[in-house]
Amino acid sequence: MEANEIRKQSLVAYNQWGAQWRDHCKIHSKYKMKHLADFHNHGIGKACLLIANGASFERNLDTILKYQDNVDIMVCDKTLGSALEHGIKPTFCIVCDANVSYEKYMEKYKDQLQDITLFMNACGNPEWSENGNWKDRYFFVNKDILKSEKEFGGISGCQNFIPAGTNVSNAMLVFLTQSDERGAQNFFGYSKYLLIGYDYSWQQNGNYYAFNKDGGGKTNYMRHKYLKDFSGHLSFTSNNLEFSARWLHKYVTTYNLPVVQCSRDTIFIPRHLGRLEEQMQFKGPTEDRESVSGLMLQRNALMQNLSLVDKQLRNFGKKHELCFLQSV
Repeated sequence: MEANEIRKQSLVAYNQWGAQWRDHCKIHSKYKMKHLADFHNHGIGKACLLIANGASFERNLDTILKYQDNVDIMVCDKTLGSALEHGIKPTFCIVCDANVSYEKYMEKYKDQLQDITLFMNACGNPEWSENGNWKDRYFFVNKDILKSEKEFGGISGCQNFIPAGTNVSNAMLVFLTQSDERGAQNFFGYSKYLLIGYDYSWQQNGNYYAFNKDGGGKTNYMRHKYLKDFSGHLSFTSNNLEFSARWLHKYVTTYNLPVVQCSRDTIFIPRHLGRLEEQMQFKGPTEDRESVSGLMLQRNALMQNLSLVDKQLRNFGKKHELCFLQSV
């Protein structure tokens, strides 16, 4: 993926919505900005199911309902209501968009959120953070190629900087893993990330979104390309969806992330494909979570001590350098 392609897309978005993002950051600045370190290695030994809004979500509803207690579940803004209406109990919900409709996608469910932690982009629509009986609220700011995190982090007071994705579906995986130019990372520590609804396309006789036939007309005006999905069905996609599929493929493969695509009705194929029913029955060694957390705390303490020792050594060096300069 060319950097100038990403920069171009980022500039278009910043120029269009930058003023609105600033306003939303000002509103969110009143909240206590809790650190995401609370979730570091939270998912060791478990799988997390990420539900995007592609039609494969709808087609696999029975499987998700049957095995949902085996996994943690993350939904994005537009899948929140569909999940709750069909008996799915999300663990997390992520909201990234400044304009995603509160009235359409959340208001009806605002009193059903007591078991769900909200992860909210500080630039996102504040109606989502200001309403609802959420279990908890955490905020983040996107790091991007424009370095806009400095501006929006400064306004909101949020210092949870997360690499930017290309859309909210991609943002779920990026948020949970947080790999970036510094290297591969699996911040939440889940043993597997299971994807459903990550179709990036829709079939000739299928739904544009899960539980939504034409997607508000998108099935017509977003029909930019004709192709076959991985399962061989005649399908359609848009330029934006294809770009996001390519972007996520590079992200997952570059950092060799433990991602399993659980739909074959898709144009996004990472290294690992799996049957949703089998993958949702995964059980790993969750008892390692406490050991890893303890070792992380120990490592952090040692790194802080090392930093202090380095500082003292630098001070000695400066002292002797000054002594030398004064003697010549």
